[in-house]
Amino acid sequence: MDKYPQKNKKPDIDKDYLVIIFIAVAGTFVIFALFVRLYIVTRQSTINMWNSEVLTLSQEIEYYLSFPRDAVIFSSQGVETMMEEGATNEDIKNYLVKETDVYSEIIESNATGIYGYIRGEYIDGSGWLPPGDYVATSRPWYIDAVKADGDITYVEPYVNVQTGMVMMSVSRLLSDKESVISMDFYLDSIQEKDADLVKYKELEAVLVLDADGLVVAHSDESQIGKNYAREINDEYVDIFKGVSAAHNNIFSVGKGRNKKFIFSKRINNDWYTVFVFDEGRLFGAIGFIYAHSIFVLTIVFISFWAAIHLYKKKHRERSQLEGELAAIADIYLSLSILDLKELKLNKMWVSERLTQILSAKPYSLERVDEIAEGIAVESSRAMLAEFMNFPTLGERLKDNKSISHDFLDIDNHWTRMYFIAGERDEEGNVTRVIWATESIDEDRRRQEALRKKAETDSLTKILNRNGGEIRLYEAFEAGRKGMLLIVDADHFKKVNDTYGHDVGDKVIIAMADCLTETFRDSDIVFRLGGDEFMVFASGVDTVDIGLIVADRLFMNSEQIHVPEAPDWKMEISVGATFCRPNDGQSFADYYKQADSAMYESKQKRGNYITFYKR
Repeated sequence: MDKYPQKNKKPDIDKDYLVIIFIAVAGTFVIFALFVRLYIVTRQSTINMWNSEVLTLSQEIEYYLSFPRDAVIFSSQGVETMMEEGATNEDIKNYLVKETDVYSEIIESNATGIYGYIRGEYIDGSGWLPPGDYVATSRPWYIDAVKADGDITYVEPYVNVQTGMVMMSVSRLLSDKESVISMDFYLDSIQEKDADLVKYKELEAVLVLDADGLVVAHSDESQIGKNYAREINDEYVDIFKGVSAAHNNIFSVGKGRNKKFIFSKRINNDWYTVFVFDEGRLFGAIGFIYAHSIFVLTIVFISFWAAIHLYKKKHRERSQLEGELAAIADIYLSLSILDLKELKLNKMWVSERLTQILSAKPYSLERVDEIAEGIAVESSRAMLAEFMNFPTLGERLKDNKSISHDFLDIDNHWTRMYFIAGERDEEGNVTRVIWATESIDEDRRRQEALRKKAETDSLTKILNRNGGEIRLYEAFEAGRKGMLLIVDADHFKKVNDTYGHDVGDKVIIAMADCLTETFRDSDIVFRLGGDEFMVFASGVDTVDIGLIVADRLFMNSEQIHVPEAPDWKMEISVGATFCRPNDGQSFADYYKQADSAMYESKQKRGNYITFYKR
């Protein structure tokens, strides 16, 4: 804040008294309005933070549910193909056993295996034998799949009587309108995530509800299996009603000290992730800080009015006020007020670097390029300068309460800049704007780490199926042409049976290293699961070039040597198809083509590639 001008003569007491009263009243009003606005912004920031946490957990749950869904999709496609080729139910059973073995490595202990009802016969890939009175067509997994008519369906969760854990089924009806493929899996991982979040004192409960009110997971295990749509407890009923009333919701239930603040997010198949807070604890601290600050300002005003001698202490009082404002604005890296009418800046709390920039020469709101150059990395400067176009702020905030922009600062940390409409004239035009910046680096880095973890295969450290398919869809949308390969190790089961799964893992890692060494950085290499990999060789669109690439792959694969398996030699079967923009083919079509070609290669001995013929 600017210093008050010094008087060279003894002040007139009456006149100075009126000046003090005027300054105190005006200052208190402005600061009160600022604190109210800051309270609103801080409260909204808290809501945004927790809303982000709900979104993150919901994305993790959806990702967790994608594994069994994909397993059923790909297994049902395999069974469909076998049925079309005239395979017997015994052949299909052997296939489901192999699929179960593969998925047991990917999904670990969370799933029970692939099973189904095929042409009038129940077949189970995990080896489970049903009792004599078991009727597959009367089971929910079969009934719901038939109702879905070929679409993947999640069957209503149920509590396993033996384990006490919540399970659910994923099912799909095949094209013959009779056969169904399904998988059961546990929801204990979701339960663990919910329980782990309730370490924050403001957070009372984290739960997952299905569309009918069944508690699928809860930070309090005693609540699992209850149905909030039929609970006697009014609070639980109100939570379920509020959650089901809208798909993405923030609302309150209860009254007084029992008032709860609820965040919810709709996830897969009409489920809901729900965070329950004690509203007093969630916002109480914020309210206390601002209420206390306003109380202090009121005392300062009364003190000015009561005794004129406090006028002599104005500098000390102003310094105290600045300290209190700095404490309130501590959540921001900088905080200033822009007067759009006079094009002036009132710096309340400004970082050292920004202070140097603004103090370099007489300040002008036209110097946005210099400000951006001083606080942002080169790649972020142009967009930041455009965002800080101060003369256009009034127009951009005309129909908005605030606008924001994220950028990398000069230290390569993620930062968010806000412009918040502070005051408007009678016509609704913005006259004063709060200009603030805050660090969001930790949140952005954490989200990026979660995304990378979700797309990386834990064993080979290359892309997993989810991450690889995302890159493939991006490549197809960008119109890239290329050769799609499915690579599978021959007789890999023999390695596991002879030398053990640890040696088998080393073989898989060696295959991944071989593929990344063979193909370019611009190509897409990822693990489908087990010993099966997929590669998109960008730009390769003829058989001649494809054979050159395959020869390089076979030459590199022949160099693979696993000391723990001295009698085993790496041999691979490869299926290939060409992907061209606008050819009317989908990823699923390409996958089937490459997979079909790979199975043809399996019939040959040694390293072999088959190109799919359309």
